[in-house]
Amino acid sequence: MQNELQQLEARGDRLTHYELLGVAADADGRTVRRAYLEKSKRFHPDAWYRKETGKFGPLLSKWFQRLSTAYQVLSDEEMRAGYDRDHRAELSQTDRVALERRELSVAEEERRARERRERMLRTKGFARIGAARKLYEEALESALNGERTQAIFALKAARELDPKRHEISAKLVELEREQAKARANSALASAKEREERRRFAEAITAYSAAFQNDPASFAAAMGAARCAMETGDARAATIWASRAVELNPDDSGGRWLLSRLFVSAGMKARARTELAALLNKNPDHKEAKALLRTL
Repeated sequence: MQNELQQLEARGDRLTHYELLGVAADADGRTVRRAYLEKSKRFHPDAWYRKETGKFGPLLSKWFQRLSTAYQVLSDEEMRAGYDRDHRAELSQTDRVALERRELSVAEEERRARERRERMLRTKGFARIGAARKLYEEALESALNGERTQAIFALKAARELDPKRHEISAKLVELEREQAKARANSALASAKEREERRRFAEAITAYSAAFQNDPASFAAAMGAARCAMETGDARAATIWASRAVELNPDDSGGRWLLSRLFVSAGMKARARTELAALLNKNPDHKEAKALLRTL
């Protein structure tokens, strides 16, 4: 186990999610889930309870968290698609070929599923109820395997066949909310990576996409504000920082950024208002005190 941890550390960030879980880039949802369960049992803190792990204890925790992150990304179709798009160049040649193979396979499966749904929608009479039930059951299985888009399509067809069945509509609403949240998380992860690499214009686009899918995302608004400030777009930075403060009025970072932007724009009265609100929540904020004195 020590050797394995040392090897993981040696590869560090160069290790892709697929390599960490030990699966090919065309692995299906069941394979990804099985690989995670097998590996996480060995890395889980409970597996080493009351054992002397020494300096390897923190490494076990670190790589268990990395495993969990890899599984979270690869088990969700939106997040996996975003990861594949952003990290394609980092994949091995074998995994790039596997990824292309998977994309073709998914496209073919989607075509067949679409044709089947269209046939079932032409069902007449009482048979429509049975067809709706089949589509609903297929949707549940697809959702379990991380194939949320196919599940949503199946549920929409099922609702059309049997509009009075409440559980179909309820499940559809649930999955559509999950899909929006997953797309927001995927865009947010992509935006953070781009910001870290100082690709601020691309990061703003990704943060904006995250915010569109989740208008309550404080992290997306703050990220867009930071990156807009880095690109010198004070107007956009102010708009994003204002949204961030609206979403989380108690966050000192948001108010501090907005205060500085107001000062830069010569809007001293608004800057004083934001600084006063910041100091009301965080009286020990030295930078805010110093800036307020200059105004």
